[in-house]
Amino acid sequence: MYHQLTDQAERYLRSLYNQDDIAGQLKRKLADLMACGEANADAACRALKLSRRTLQRRLKAEKTSFQKVLREVRAVLAVNYLSDARLRSLEIAMLLGYSNISTFTTAFKSWYDLPPAEYRQKFLGV
Repeated sequence: MYHQLTDQAERYLRSLYNQDDIAGQLKRKLADLMACGEANADAACRALKLSRRTLQRRLKAEKTSFQKVLREVRAVLAVNYLSDARLRSLEIAMLLGYSNISTFTTAFKSWYDLPPAEYRQKFLGV
Protein backbone atom coordinates (compact mmCIF):
# COMPACT_ATOMS: atom_id res chain seq x y z
CA MET A 1 0.00 0.00 0.00
CA TYR A 2 2.87 2.38 0.84
CA HIS A 3 4.43 2.06 -2.59
CA GLN A 4 1.06 2.52 -4.24
CA LEU A 5 0.45 5.75 -2.33
CA THR A 6 3.90 7.20 -2.90
CA ASP A 7 3.73 6.20 -6.56
CA GLN A 8 0.35 7.90 -6.78
CA ALA A 9 1.73 11.09 -5.23
CA GLU A 10 4.73 11.05 -7.55
CA ARG A 11 2.53 10.44 -10.61
CA TYR A 12 0.29 13.27 -9.52
CA LEU A 13 3.18 15.69 -9.12
CA ARG A 14 4.59 14.66 -12.51
CA SER A 15 1.16 14.97 -14.11
CA LEU A 16 1.01 18.60 -13.03
CA TYR A 17 3.62 19.40 -15.63
CA ASN A 18 1.50 17.84 -18.39
CA GLN A 19 -1.60 19.93 -17.65
CA ASP A 20 -1.93 23.07 -19.70
CA ASP A 21 -5.34 24.13 -18.41
CA ILE A 22 -5.61 26.83 -15.75
CA ALA A 23 -6.27 24.28 -12.98
CA GLY A 24 -3.06 22.45 -13.89
CA GLN A 25 -1.10 25.69 -13.97
CA LEU A 26 -2.57 26.64 -10.59
CA LYS A 27 -1.66 23.24 -9.10
CA ARG A 28 1.96 23.69 -10.17
CA LYS A 29 2.10 27.21 -8.75
CA LEU A 30 0.47 26.16 -5.48
CA ALA A 31 2.94 23.30 -5.02
CA ASP A 32 5.77 25.82 -5.47
CA LEU A 33 4.13 28.48 -3.30
CA MET A 34 3.54 26.04 -0.44
CA ALA A 35 7.27 25.56 -0.14
CA CYS A 36 7.54 29.34 0.39
CA GLY A 37 4.60 29.48 2.80
CA GLU A 38 2.46 31.49 0.39
CA ALA A 39 -0.27 29.10 -0.74
CA ASN A 40 -3.03 31.69 -1.07
CA ALA A 41 -5.13 33.13 -3.88
CA ASP A 42 -3.33 36.47 -4.03
CA ALA A 43 0.12 34.88 -4.33
CA ALA A 44 -1.18 32.40 -6.91
CA CYS A 45 -2.70 35.22 -8.98
CA ARG A 46 0.58 37.12 -8.89
CA ALA A 47 2.51 34.01 -9.93
CA LEU A 48 0.08 33.31 -12.77
CA LYS A 49 -0.05 37.01 -13.74
CA LEU A 50 -3.85 37.00 -13.56
CA SER A 51 -6.36 39.08 -11.68
CA ARG A 52 -8.27 37.27 -8.98
CA ARG A 53 -11.51 37.61 -10.95
CA THR A 54 -9.93 36.22 -14.13
CA LEU A 55 -8.60 33.22 -12.22
CA GLN A 56 -12.04 32.61 -10.69
CA ARG A 57 -13.73 32.88 -14.08
CA ARG A 58 -11.30 30.49 -15.78
CA LEU A 59 -11.51 27.96 -12.96
CA LYS A 60 -15.30 28.14 -13.07
CA ALA A 61 -15.16 27.42 -16.82
CA GLU A 62 -13.23 24.25 -15.91
CA LYS A 63 -15.87 23.42 -13.26
CA THR A 64 -13.55 23.90 -10.31
CA SER A 65 -12.51 26.59 -7.84
CA PHE A 66 -9.39 27.83 -6.09
CA GLN A 67 -10.37 26.06 -2.87
CA LYS A 68 -10.98 22.74 -4.64
CA VAL A 69 -7.61 22.90 -6.38
CA LEU A 70 -5.87 23.90 -3.14
CA ARG A 71 -7.49 21.00 -1.25
CA GLU A 72 -6.46 18.54 -3.98
CA VAL A 73 -2.84 19.68 -3.94
CA ARG A 74 -2.71 19.63 -0.15
CA ALA A 75 -4.26 16.15 0.08
CA VAL A 76 -1.76 14.60 -2.32
CA LEU A 77 1.24 16.42 -0.89
CA ALA A 78 0.19 15.47 2.65
CA VAL A 79 0.49 11.76 1.85
CA ASN A 80 3.78 12.38 0.11
CA TYR A 81 5.15 14.27 3.13
CA LEU A 82 3.83 11.68 5.59
CA SER A 83 5.89 9.03 3.84
CA ASP A 84 9.01 10.84 5.07
CA ALA A 85 9.52 9.64 8.65
CA ARG A 86 11.75 12.65 9.37
CA LEU A 87 8.82 15.06 9.02
CA ARG A 88 6.56 15.56 12.03
CA SER A 89 2.89 16.35 11.57
CA LEU A 90 3.43 19.94 12.67
CA GLU A 91 6.12 20.43 10.02
CA ILE A 92 3.83 18.92 7.38
CA ALA A 93 1.02 21.22 8.48
CA MET A 94 3.30 24.22 8.04
CA LEU A 95 4.57 22.99 4.65
CA LEU A 96 0.97 22.73 3.47
CA GLY A 97 0.13 26.23 4.63
CA TYR A 98 -1.82 25.43 7.78
CA SER A 99 -1.25 27.67 10.76
CA ASN A 100 -1.64 24.86 13.30
CA ILE A 101 -1.72 21.09 13.56
CA SER A 102 -5.38 20.97 14.57
CA THR A 103 -6.54 22.50 11.30
CA PHE A 104 -4.29 20.15 9.33
CA THR A 105 -5.54 17.10 11.25
CA THR A 106 -9.17 18.09 10.63
CA ALA A 107 -8.53 18.57 6.91
CA PHE A 108 -6.58 15.31 6.65
CA LYS A 109 -9.38 13.38 8.36
CA SER A 110 -11.87 14.84 5.88
CA TRP A 111 -9.74 13.54 2.98
CA TYR A 112 -8.73 10.10 4.26
CA ASP A 113 -11.04 9.36 7.24
CA LEU A 114 -8.05 8.97 9.57
CA PRO A 115 -5.82 11.39 11.47
CA PRO A 116 -2.33 11.80 9.95
CA ALA A 117 -0.51 9.80 12.64
CA GLU A 118 -2.85 6.84 12.30
CA TYR A 119 -2.71 7.01 8.50
CA ARG A 120 1.06 7.04 8.65
CA GLN A 121 1.14 3.93 10.86
CA LYS A 122 -1.60 2.01 9.06
CA PHE A 123 -0.69 2.62 5.43
CA LEU A 124 2.86 3.81 5.38
CA GLY A 125 4.39 1.77 8.17
CA VAL A 126 6.35 4.83 9.27
